[in-house]
Amino acid sequence: MNDFYRVLKKMKEKGNSGFAMATIINVDGSAYRHPGAKMLFSEDGSGYGTISAGCLEDDLSYHAQEVMTIKEPNTFVYDLRSEDDLTWGQGAGCNGSVKVYVEPYEWGYQPDKHDEPVWPRVEAELESGNKVASARSVSDNNKNRVHLLYTEKGTVLGDADKDIKEKLLPELQRFINGEKKIEVVEVQDYADDFLFELYEPREQLYIFGAGPDVEPLARLASDLDFFVTIIDPRSSHCNERLFPTADQLIVEHPDSYLTKKKFSDKSYVLIMTHSFQRDQHILRTLAQTPLRYLGVLGPRRRTERLMAPEPLSDHIHSPLGLQIGAEGPEEISISIVAELLKVRNKK
Repeated sequence: MNDFYRVLKKMKEKGNSGFAMATIINVDGSAYRHPGAKMLFSEDGSGYGTISAGCLEDDLSYHAQEVMTIKEPNTFVYDLRSEDDLTWGQGAGCNGSVKVYVEPYEWGYQPDKHDEPVWPRVEAELESGNKVASARSVSDNNKNRVHLLYTEKGTVLGDADKDIKEKLLPELQRFINGEKKIEVVEVQDYADDFLFELYEPREQLYIFGAGPDVEPLARLASDLDFFVTIIDPRSSHCNERLFPTADQLIVEHPDSYLTKKKFSDKSYVLIMTHSFQRDQHILRTLAQTPLRYLGVLGPRRRTERLMAPEPLSDHIHSPLGLQIGAEGPEEISISIVAELLKVRNKK
């Protein structure tokens, strides 16, 4: 799940409202969500997202209102390991202790020496496909807060004095090019620890074909934070009425689209046109293109015929989806998206 992207969209939607953002920064043992999971609380008492199975949200809502009122961050530790009701967790027995950092947030946050708010800039970077690394001091004192952001293109945003910025930037450069998505870092000669987080753009999912079987797939993929692009030459099929959640609808013949489109090696591509000749052209065009995922709808024998006389490479997924005995568009969509998630989560 791309929790930060969802939080960003909700802040933008609610505009001038004040918020508190809760982030899990450490888990000792096991818990429902992992470090980096977020939940956003607004001034009207609404909550967006979840950081537990329902054990923590009510209490966090109370603390979030306090954080918004006094505009000071705070850290809370919930011990869910006990099986009795006398300790926190209502006898959850989850074998874990969760540390949550709650801080005031607002869409219009504009640090000193910035001529515009930061979060619209961050949103623009993510929409352009760029990663953003964040470093902020995990301090319960708002006066000592530091929040520095570093984009994949090298742009520096946020609020930090010169000395701490010089110490943080090399660490942020290391972090944005590493494998971790969240890390607590100690900085020499500075009292507070720093929470480093990686904000990533949504994964690009390209679906060739706009048949009825693609409709539930596009909805589900959008719900799970994929940037969904549908390519189909038929305007009667490839339209907002049938695909209201799709981010891009390309009414164009696949042959024409492929001549000018360059896919990144992080792209996911599904071939679902139900036309042998079109599927064959798309697959042969993309078979040697580095992609995160390439899959073809239909039996494996059909896909082998699409590539004949060349052998079918192991990196081409066919049939699509995890083998769960799925039947019908909705179930098949679940199996396909489950396989995409398996690849995305590197499982």
